[in-house]
Amino acid sequence: MMKYCQFIFVVYCLLPPVHSDFPDFVSGFGLTVTNFSKVNEQLCDVTVQSQEVKGDQQIRILLPQNYTTSGKTRRYPVLYLLHGGMGGAEDWTQKGGIAQQILGNLSLITIMPNGDPFGWYTNWINPGKAAPQNWRTFHNEQVVPWIDANLRTVARKGGRAIAGLSMGGFGAVRYAEVYHQLYNYTASFSGAIDLLNWGVQTVIFGSEAADKKAVDGPFGVPFLTTPSSGWVIENPITHAKLLRDVNIALYSGNQGIVELAMHDCNNHMNRTLNSLNIPHYYDFYGNGKSIGHGCHGKHEWPCWNAALMDVAPKIMAVLEQE
Repeated sequence: MMKYCQFIFVVYCLLPPVHSDFPDFVSGFGLTVTNFSKVNEQLCDVTVQSQEVKGDQQIRILLPQNYTTSGKTRRYPVLYLLHGGMGGAEDWTQKGGIAQQILGNLSLITIMPNGDPFGWYTNWINPGKAAPQNWRTFHNEQVVPWIDANLRTVARKGGRAIAGLSMGGFGAVRYAEVYHQLYNYTASFSGAIDLLNWGVQTVIFGSEAADKKAVDGPFGVPFLTTPSSGWVIENPITHAKLLRDVNIALYSGNQGIVELAMHDCNNHMNRTLNSLNIPHYYDFYGNGKSIGHGCHGKHEWPCWNAALMDVAPKIMAVLEQE
């Protein structure tokens, strides 16, 4: 009986953990792992806590199909895919619906972190009662190294890309400026990448008010555009020259009030990059016919899915494999 018990104990110890088809995510880099859940065979959610942002933060992770069978030395590039306003970490795979279909067959790890429905991917000037709201620090100085520590990534600039829609388009471009040593490629889909655009300021002012947060929280007092204003200091166009060593893709339509504002933002960035002689790709798809896939040029998911389909091979062409 004793030998039988010893045998069972040895077998039990040798058995893989419950989530053997996914890595065992451990805490580190200021993040405390509080929960793990499997969505499907490639997709999982990890919940973390950080002193940089308030509350539980979901990170949705899409692994390549062959991640668990490719061997311990195989490493993959990473795409950080950011959601838009009023959204969350699950948006690209739920509201968008086809992100896994678009990216799941690629040799690519996709990370979809929560950025708060109205977090604006920045370290807030005035977080007030919502403090802390240091989203830029959370994503780039905690999530990025934490992902590299927990997954088999190509942990260098050549192996990272970042993309996002609307609010997330702002985050993708601004992150690539501030942390241009981290990202090889940035893509903005209908991105709010000009903070001096009155439409963008109106949206941010209204969204923070609706969320019962300080309207001057992310960037300071709205419609104030002095050189010391956060709207100027954090404006991606102000710092466009920092994108010189980053591959860039911009997408926008022109149907509807919101998308017209985003088109103005992207057109302004396009002109600014041209004036700086910085190479980039700009797809102004107007009413959506040129990009297809059900896009009608509006500020909506068919257009962002179409942009993701279009940019994915461009990203893969420059990301390093290992």
